[in-house]
Amino acid sequence: MCSSLSAVLIACRWSRLLAALFTVLLSVPWVSVVQADDPLVAVLTAENWEQLVPQGKEVDAIYGDVVLRNDFVTAVIARPDAARHANMTIRSVGGCLIDLAVRGHESDQLGAFFPGRRAFAFTDLRIAESKRLGGRADVTVTAAGSEKAPEFRTEWSLGAGDRFLTAVSTWKNTTSADLTVVLEDAVRADGGKEDMPKCPDGDRRLFWFHDIHWQQAYGVHVPGFRMRSKNGNRETDLAYEPESGGSVVLKPGESVTLRRMIYVNTDLPAVRADHADSLGTGGSLQSAVLRVTAANGPILGARVELRSGDDVLGTVVTGAEGTVPVRLPAGNVTAVVSIDGQQFESREVTLTDGRIQLRVDEYRGGQVQLKIVDEAGRPLPAKVEFAGRTGTVTPRWAPETAEYFVKNVAYTASGTVQARLAAGEYDVTVSHGPEYNAEFMKLQVEAGGVTQRTVVLPRVVSTEGWVSADFHSHSTPSGDNTSSQLGRVLNLAAEHVEFAPCTEHNRVSTYADHLRTLQLAGYLATVEGMELTGQPLPLNHQNVFPMRFRPRTQDGGGPVTDVSPEAQMERLAAWDENSVKLIQQNHPDVGWLFYDKDGNQQADGGHERSFGLINVMEIHPIDKLLKRDRFDIRGGKPIENHTALNWLQLLNQGFRIYGVVNTDSHYNYHGSGGLRIWLKSSTDDPARISSDEMRDVSREGRIIMSNGPYLEVSFGESGSAAARAISGEDLRAASGKVTGHIRVQCANWLDIDTVQVLVNGRPADGLTFTSQSHPQLFGTGVVKFEQSVELQLAGDAHLVVLVGHATQVLGGVVGPDWGQQHPTALSNPVFVDVDGGGFRANRDTLDIPLPVKFVAPK
Repeated sequence: MCSSLSAVLIACRWSRLLAALFTVLLSVPWVSVVQADDPLVAVLTAENWEQLVPQGKEVDAIYGDVVLRNDFVTAVIARPDAARHANMTIRSVGGCLIDLAVRGHESDQLGAFFPGRRAFAFTDLRIAESKRLGGRADVTVTAAGSEKAPEFRTEWSLGAGDRFLTAVSTWKNTTSADLTVVLEDAVRADGGKEDMPKCPDGDRRLFWFHDIHWQQAYGVHVPGFRMRSKNGNRETDLAYEPESGGSVVLKPGESVTLRRMIYVNTDLPAVRADHADSLGTGGSLQSAVLRVTAANGPILGARVELRSGDDVLGTVVTGAEGTVPVRLPAGNVTAVVSIDGQQFESREVTLTDGRIQLRVDEYRGGQVQLKIVDEAGRPLPAKVEFAGRTGTVTPRWAPETAEYFVKNVAYTASGTVQARLAAGEYDVTVSHGPEYNAEFMKLQVEAGGVTQRTVVLPRVVSTEGWVSADFHSHSTPSGDNTSSQLGRVLNLAAEHVEFAPCTEHNRVSTYADHLRTLQLAGYLATVEGMELTGQPLPLNHQNVFPMRFRPRTQDGGGPVTDVSPEAQMERLAAWDENSVKLIQQNHPDVGWLFYDKDGNQQADGGHERSFGLINVMEIHPIDKLLKRDRFDIRGGKPIENHTALNWLQLLNQGFRIYGVVNTDSHYNYHGSGGLRIWLKSSTDDPARISSDEMRDVSREGRIIMSNGPYLEVSFGESGSAAARAISGEDLRAASGKVTGHIRVQCANWLDIDTVQVLVNGRPADGLTFTSQSHPQLFGTGVVKFEQSVELQLAGDAHLVVLVGHATQVLGGVVGPDWGQQHPTALSNPVFVDVDGGGFRANRDTLDIPLPVKFVAPK
């Protein structure tokens, strides 16, 4: 019989449950102290969080969720609440399994397991813990039945010695007629950019998937039923039918019960072994320590794909001393070894005295040790790309979601890179953003040797009084990607981004913990923010900072979305007691937002309630302004409105919304750095940057947009001693005579050949300079262009400077995607008042109609 301290049974509506659970659970000893073999069940609170929450980049637990844990497995069941969402795309998870990790190597990679495939909304919850028969911990969630739908109850259960979580679901016919019940579940695991094989579609005894890099594998077995799996883009549907076949038809009052065993371990062979043990057939497996060695010794991080005939047993990854424990079936087993993406021929596995020795003598590797410093010898965060030259294999260390080693790129927070590489010759590119020269070198790696280099990256571009920023970045908490957030912070610092708000989709989050872990607080300033991503897509997206972060709560304490961009922006503006924020409109279709509210390609008043709330707006790609087509043309076809050109039209209509460019990066392979802004700043030290100042100067338009070149622009009334105006500022010039000063700097890996002054969005007569028309004005050093220009304005005008290269592209320093851009920088406008009545826009539409919602031509 359960004692009062070893069983807690609470059944009530969730609105009354949480307070009661906190009161009761915090009073029982097993919430904080657990005997070695006892399973545990507890509601997550501030007091037990650090002890109970599993580790892993896909962990989505918050306060109020329930943990089940024994010595082998940790599981998190989301509290049954209609508003409980794991993230932006994994929604309605109340009562479902959202986190599952093996205790020996916690690395949660599960999105969610949905019992009943989302057909039922759980409302009631019951928790129980028993020490009978070795102990069990149970969480039961129930969706009430009705005259139209069955009652659906799921018990999540974990025994003391279980290496799997049990989910027992019961469908009970509460209607007055016979009811056909569909037995099904859904499993969410996003593997699009991961090394994540999944079980092929079809009938099977064990459904499985395995994230090889992040080293967590999962399996599902359903005793007594046939299981059929069907993989979708992100989600897998599991359908069940009795072994005897046929549909499940329940008479009124009847019920049917389905039991699933959900496994988790570090790799697929281990999950298969746990599955065999649970079926009583594990005794036939052979236990061994598998070891991979090459000519130079043991290989850490080798991937070994194991096969038995045509059956894939799975992949294991070697750890220290090149070893990994395995349990394999008797008979012929073959292995294919991969080292840093280089795959070797299949070989037979021979088990001798509990050991499997795999020698890959054809792999000949060496070590590279790089120290990256600035001109004063100070270590720099940096990015290092290795590309094998003729006959040498380019490494492929890890997927695009990884952290320090991403495909063939190494990221360092400390300025030190130590990497294993196959012997051979490499082209190596070392960089730290566009204010620093990049280093391009050939590196010879000798088998068994250590190649050491100190790489000096001088800071050649002077940006005194301005700091670089990216206002739009993502990682796995956003829900539309699975990149490590720590890897995102590494990306930003390595690319010399000095200020970056945290802007995950639909949740307030923070980079602060990662900056402490990486010791990067002196290189990168941050603030809590979010991207609120609503419908319609892709229009209703806004970034905002600063936001108050409420950790371990739903959405980090942020607001929910709305189907109206206007209502959504009003909600953002009012959030946190109407605090002052920067609201950024992301990647807009300018026509849809400003001139075509209903999206029917007929001009109307647009989403006018939002106009006064938008401080800045993304207008990239800005290199398209070098050609000024009406639409953004790619591959010879228009794909969207020309956002930067539409922005110039807006300025002419009297909108004072400033332009920004951001990466909107989602993955960690050259993710950050391809676009940036420079902001006016009272300090050049990232450790002293004020996020409030960054908000305020952005709201005032003190912003330069760029994908690399550093542009300085100021304007003043000719002959006047008054202060000159920079981006976002107003200038009084009664004479109409204005002198501008333009200076462009570039590091050694990019260049410009065009400088153009735009007056009210049009190229000013005589103020387009190219390296062909004015070769004497263009330099070959860091300063590419420095010149004063004279303008005679007939009336009020806004002045913008565009610089770029018409033919060259950025190239490999910023990666294969960003590298296709033409180097470009663009200032925000200076507003010149000539007549003394305050700046007035001229209403010019720049020879094209004001835009409406873009629809691709058929």
